[in-house]
Amino acid sequence: MKKIYLLLFLFSILSLTSCEKQASTSQSLDPNPRKFDDIITLISADTISIPIGQRTNVFSKYISKTSIKGKDYLGLVNENTNQLEFYGLSDDTENFSIKYQQEGPNGVRTIKAFEVLSDSTLLIGSSWRRELYISDFSGNLLNKINSVEKERADRKPYVQIYYTNNPLIYSEKTQSIFTFAIVDQNNYLPGIWSGTYFVEISTLEGNEMKHTLKLPEYLSDLVYGAFFSHSSHLMKGDNQMIISMPYLNDLLVYDLDSEDISYAEAGHSSFGDLLPLENPISEFSERDYINTYREIAYDNETGYLYRFAYEGVDYKDLDGRRRTWDNKKPSIIILDKEMNKVGEYHLPIDQFYTRMYFTHQGKLYVSINHPDNNPSEDELIFVGLKPVDKL
Repeated sequence: MKKIYLLLFLFSILSLTSCEKQASTSQSLDPNPRKFDDIITLISADTISIPIGQRTNVFSKYISKTSIKGKDYLGLVNENTNQLEFYGLSDDTENFSIKYQQEGPNGVRTIKAFEVLSDSTLLIGSSWRRELYISDFSGNLLNKINSVEKERADRKPYVQIYYTNNPLIYSEKTQSIFTFAIVDQNNYLPGIWSGTYFVEISTLEGNEMKHTLKLPEYLSDLVYGAFFSHSSHLMKGDNQMIISMPYLNDLLVYDLDSEDISYAEAGHSSFGDLLPLENPISEFSERDYINTYREIAYDNETGYLYRFAYEGVDYKDLDGRRRTWDNKKPSIIILDKEMNKVGEYHLPIDQFYTRMYFTHQGKLYVSINHPDNNPSEDELIFVGLKPVDKL
């Protein structure tokens, strides 16, 4: 009997230690990389080439795979023509485009983002950041969603509806829109940041708005400045929002039902957390070229989640030419269905344009129209990367 009690006591101690370790991992910052089981890699499986018009931008900052009337399309924002272009991903699907007016009753200024709400309606984000628009597939506006006059109980500045090229998310389960939240005034100072990550807009309740996903206190005071607009997020299933912050090793997993936040270790093999930043308001020459994280993609068919990571580079190359974010060293971090990191795949430098990507038929497609890779001017070219067990 004493042995049983002793074993139970030891088990209790180990359980408490394990819980404390998990809590400290999620509530502290560590610049060191985390260990992971390296069992999955990616292989080049095929290529998709999409012919485009002369005025289509091969460097579009917003593309999204979507389904319309049961057909898969790759949707692309073309700011050059103020159009949404939809390219069929099967031979029996015809391409089409939607032209938007910049001024007048149907004016939206310059389109920046979209989300398909149904087979007949779309959500549009534009350069007029304080409004979202619901339109039909002919470009006619059906509704405007405006937050300028929205008052806040905490007296902080009102939140811009739309900012940069962050994804617009629509939850069919709750019929709610989620858009990246940021304050309208000086966001370079701690405390002025909105304190929440999303504005949730319920389309069932007459566009009722509320702030969703309050950042944990240990992060809230560190997250400010325009550099944090380089985050990304996606909907996993019908009740989880996954958030990738540019300087945080872990992904935030936000449960829409319980409003709880959990964490998934998804850092690079060479670096971990990069917070706190020494000077979040420094010039691009000092901040834009350090190690960072950005895009994430989820494949419903395989259950794998992909996170793009970028190793920092010098501000100028050996010839004295200024580099851009696209000259960083890209990698793809692979997580399985249980949100465990199971692999990391290193892409060649200056070949893949990682701002353009999508998942399709069990593969991650990434554009090779990199500015320094002799990009095609008349077609979009994507290489399909297939996850396989590592030998």
